[in-house]
Amino acid sequence: MTAYDVLRSEWGKFRSIRATLGCLAGALAATAAYGYLFGLADARRYLAGSAADRAAFDPTDTGFRSLVLAGVLVSAVGVLAVTSEYASGTMPVSVAAVPRRGLLLGGKAAVVAVVTLVAGPPMALVSFTLSQLSLAARNVPSAGLGDPGVLAAVAGAGLFTGLVGLYGVALGFLLRRSAGAVSLGTFLLILPGMASLFPDAIAEWIVVWWPSAAGARVFAVHPGSAGLPPLAGVGVLAATVLALLCAAAAVFRARDV
Repeated sequence: MTAYDVLRSEWGKFRSIRATLGCLAGALAATAAYGYLFGLADARRYLAGSAADRAAFDPTDTGFRSLVLAGVLVSAVGVLAVTSEYASGTMPVSVAAVPRRGLLLGGKAAVVAVVTLVAGPPMALVSFTLSQLSLAARNVPSAGLGDPGVLAAVAGAGLFTGLVGLYGVALGFLLRRSAGAVSLGTFLLILPGMASLFPDAIAEWIVVWWPSAAGARVFAVHPGSAGLPPLAGVGVLAATVLALLCAAAAVFRARDV
């Protein structure tokens, strides 16, 4: 089979997996719900805060925070695109049809990457819009799509979600089990949210350099100096995903399906 044939085949498989479509729909719903709820929470914090807290308030930070949580469902899309074949017992058939396992892995990765890349900006747009409406309804400063850097952050969401989808593909090939891969993927994605549980030096490292935290810098409309620049942050996430995909390719070639 040619690369084009593999892509067509993998696209057909992807569309036939209801769980992946459900995860994508769930990710969009999650960004909407969490975007609005984060707006409510930040509005309360702003109204109860000091003058210094109000001066430091950045409504654009509120707008994109939900994307990290929705990333759990986006990574599950990548996982299920792989593990559904192991669960149904069709992976040996796929390998027989495409003996070049690297090509098969690449076809799955390409389909997941394109779908999740395209899904990112609409998710970001929904999250941003609802969060800002939530802030404005309580007379708290809000931002608009026309503000400098906002549309770039919306577009950057595609990079984040595309890489997180590939991250799920890699875990799917490495673990071959949906529950294990989704559970591990979830833990690793949300680890920065638990940074306060670690000693200060480790917590600071996690918040800056952990791949999901670094990749989320692509949403930073006003990056400041507390973390990595947006492009450097997404570079850390991309390098991590590339390393995982290389490991997945090596394992996929080495073992029986």
